[in-house]
Amino acid sequence: MPTILRKTQFSENVFCMEVEAPLIARSRKAGHFVIVRACEGGERIPLTIAAADKEKGSITLVVQRVGVSSEKLCRLNEGEQIADIAGPLGKATHIDKFGTVVCAAGGVGAAPLLPIVEALHAAGNRVITVLAARNKSLIILEEELRKVSDEVIIMTDDGSYGKKGLVTEGVEEVIKREKVDKCFAIGPAIMMKFVCLLTKKYEISTDVSLNTIMVDGTGMCGACRITVGGKTKFVCVDGPEFDGHEVDFDEMLKRLGAFKAEERDAMEKEHLRAEEHKEEGRDAEWRKALRQAMKPKERMGIERVVMPAADPKKRARQLTEEVNQGLTLEMACQEAKRCLDCANPGCVQGCPVGIDIPSFIKHLESGNVMAAAETLKKTSALPAVCGRVCPQEKQCESQCIHHKMNSQPVAIGYLERFAADYARQHAAEAASETSAAAEKGKIAVVGSGPAGLSFAGEMARRGYAITVFEALHATGGVLRYGIPEFRLPRTVVDAEIDGLKTKGVEFVTDCIVGKTITVDELKAEGYRGIFIASGAGLPNFMGIEGENAAGVLSSNEYLTRVNLMHA
Repeated sequence: MPTILRKTQFSENVFCMEVEAPLIARSRKAGHFVIVRACEGGERIPLTIAAADKEKGSITLVVQRVGVSSEKLCRLNEGEQIADIAGPLGKATHIDKFGTVVCAAGGVGAAPLLPIVEALHAAGNRVITVLAARNKSLIILEEELRKVSDEVIIMTDDGSYGKKGLVTEGVEEVIKREKVDKCFAIGPAIMMKFVCLLTKKYEISTDVSLNTIMVDGTGMCGACRITVGGKTKFVCVDGPEFDGHEVDFDEMLKRLGAFKAEERDAMEKEHLRAEEHKEEGRDAEWRKALRQAMKPKERMGIERVVMPAADPKKRARQLTEEVNQGLTLEMACQEAKRCLDCANPGCVQGCPVGIDIPSFIKHLESGNVMAAAETLKKTSALPAVCGRVCPQEKQCESQCIHHKMNSQPVAIGYLERFAADYARQHAAEAASETSAAAEKGKIAVVGSGPAGLSFAGEMARRGYAITVFEALHATGGVLRYGIPEFRLPRTVVDAEIDGLKTKGVEFVTDCIVGKTITVDELKAEGYRGIFIASGAGLPNFMGIEGENAAGVLSSNEYLTRVNLMHA
């Protein structure tokens, strides 16, 4: 993964990063951009390459903190790694000896403008750069642009630096005093629109660089489509630069604003997570103290805990007592010490729901079991179930750093089960979990198995009124009928479902969606969405002689008879 070699802060929300990317540095040209993904699960952000150093094998990016994904990118520091950088992408800027060229930049538009100004200057043009921002603190890359410009004009809205006024006033000042042969404008869409309206009046060819909504950045999805000269163009492959006089800016502005509400909600949640991170993240003081209290070598020397199990002679005669008996508090705290609290925890990447595994384990190490359980509940609706039947050896534990050191992984599943069971047994001590008021409408869930229950818990947490429809007479799906009780006790399943009921989730049994009630009827009753979690379905037979003989049972039938019908 690319490493951040240098990071500087231009203003409160604008950062400059020099990032390791030798292949991109070697092939990049003015106008090219890259797609950056800060971390696993992050969005793909298009960023124009502001500079490149072929010898160091690095590129320079300027990032403005405006949304959740850019917020995550801006949090990274020198020495840390970015998940992905793909590029160079887009078409390079057409550079020619035009004559006198005005280059107008608004805010962070100075970053993509810098390599264009450098190339225009090298081609022998007279380059006049107009830098504009709301105030002095938001003017960036001034010195770098002065080195390659014949003249630099500074415009600020409040007059705190340079001349007071808008970028268009600075551009028009140049146009009125001398002949301008070409114009480049990069910045906010509304700024580029008005620069283009101005230059069109004076019949000056103007190129703009567009930073639209992008998803993949390679032309696959079409999310970045815009209208140029009455035709649909893809910014990622046809641009990012276009004839500004032909761009439909009004359409583009509407598309840019399409996800503002969702982005605002996401930012609010991200800020809440950031506050939580201060309290229980890896850099929290109590986490640092735990790491300092025991050296990694000591932690590596602790043997993996052995799960206590029921007596084989006893369990051979009955099928309801759980085989794995669970850890004691002392065993759990000792096993938690084996966790090295990695800076880039592979276990989290291996978890399908992204549980903050190091945080819950470190809470256990500190003896705060209820806090560990609360951490689990933030991302898992079924921690006691998952701690027992989730295939940790193929998921979170398979990514544990202990594997790289020829040691057994931390027993994450055992610890998850312990924390969840402890919280259930000490429910009176637990802080009551609150869910958002069900104000966002009704959602139906078809099936009460693990997928349906997990979805119900997550959506209830987000403020939806959830009703789960189950075809059988008991809830739980495969958790109830498909797993032997000696591995997953019914009391555990019941407790997890009761927890969902306390969040307001309703359950309707003996209801076959599509028969008892139809999808159209659910919609007519006001359900905004329907989540299908109907399960694995029919058993598979091998088609061999005798498999339909009396006494031959499919595993589905056998487990259903034993677990659901107590046959």
